[in-house]
Amino acid sequence: MQTQEPMAIGASVAPKINTLSSSWRATVTPWLHATRAVLPTFLLTRLLFLILSYFGGILFFVPNYSPAPLSLRAMLHTWYHWDAIRYATIATKGYPSLDFAAFFPLYPALERALYLTTHRNILAIGMLISNLAFLGTLIVFYRFVEVEFDNTTAQRSVFYLSIFPTAFFFFAAYNESLFLLLMLLSFYSMRHRHWWFAGLFGGLATLTRSLGLFLALIFLYEFARQQWLPLLQAWHERHFPTLLRLLSSVIPVIFIPLGLGIYAAALNVRFHDPLAFQHAQIYWRLGLHFPWDAPLIALHGILTQPHFSFTVAHDLIDLSALVLFSVLLLLCFVGPERLLRSQWSFALFGILALTFSILFPGVPAPNGLPYDPMPSLQRFVLEIFVGFILLARLGRRPWFHQGYLLFSLPLLAFFTFQFITGHWTV
Repeated sequence: MQTQEPMAIGASVAPKINTLSSSWRATVTPWLHATRAVLPTFLLTRLLFLILSYFGGILFFVPNYSPAPLSLRAMLHTWYHWDAIRYATIATKGYPSLDFAAFFPLYPALERALYLTTHRNILAIGMLISNLAFLGTLIVFYRFVEVEFDNTTAQRSVFYLSIFPTAFFFFAAYNESLFLLLMLLSFYSMRHRHWWFAGLFGGLATLTRSLGLFLALIFLYEFARQQWLPLLQAWHERHFPTLLRLLSSVIPVIFIPLGLGIYAAALNVRFHDPLAFQHAQIYWRLGLHFPWDAPLIALHGILTQPHFSFTVAHDLIDLSALVLFSVLLLLCFVGPERLLRSQWSFALFGILALTFSILFPGVPAPNGLPYDPMPSLQRFVLEIFVGFILLARLGRRPWFHQGYLLFSLPLLAFFTFQFITGHWTV
């Protein structure tokens, strides 16, 4: 009997080990597949930006026929503009004045943590974080779209996102990559009923960008859509333990506004103003307006200013981005590529993001010209991930796919050169 008991124990443990191993493989394998699927796109686009940085840095900053070389540091610092400078300042010196409060803290906090650990160039650290976060974004985005649609749509979605004309912000030391990664992780968790992860990632997204606060509405929408019938059934059957268990799943939504609360508390310590992030907007934007005001200001500038002026060219870019994503959001509900009703939360977040981006028109230029009534709109549309899913679905048509490539790639190169040479286009 003593010799049989260990064998019995071993026999009972072995199936459990095999089950755990199979479960682990089943969980990890799709993510490894997603990583392999997006890696070529990620590496090739990073190579593209390095090539553009090399030739742009030399040919735009070294005088013609000059024998003097450009240093690697100088080439790197062609990416050191605007918000990248702000984030680097926050990472190294904290929030020096009220206008910096408009920049949420998670991204510069990561910069600071790596800076104190490695003592490397702060711009290089910021770009490293941005690019690693973008790799994570592509992996999660691919997996998300693969589950919701199919792997062909997933492949095109990540590809179209990677070569969008303003996708260079995923290479620069900006927080776009980090926010998009956390937002997609929150969405993915909601769709799979991992409510605690959804709340946690949503809270981190809110610490990265104020737009993350809208994830609380998406959380409640998805919770109601997925749990409403089980809640009703538990209520009618008076099965209160099940009812309480289901209702407890909504608790993690509090993490999303908590992210904003944490930042507000820190600002209260620094500036004695918990709403400093909102009050700082006076340096960048006008107050709250109707959503049609900013587009009308841009349209008025196009119609009244000289056609070959900076104002008209800039406003045309803004309006083009607005019209494109407005049409894509409309196509989420009508037409052959419309989403399933169960997927409407994707479009709802896109509508909230696009509307929010035009509620606060930009402060006019010192000469009064409305050169930037919808500031950073071309960058903010990168977070409307459902737009890229719609583009990918449209991309099944060869003519559309070829047209997207012919427009996006040259514009991506052009806007990248505009950015590294310090010209204010986007």
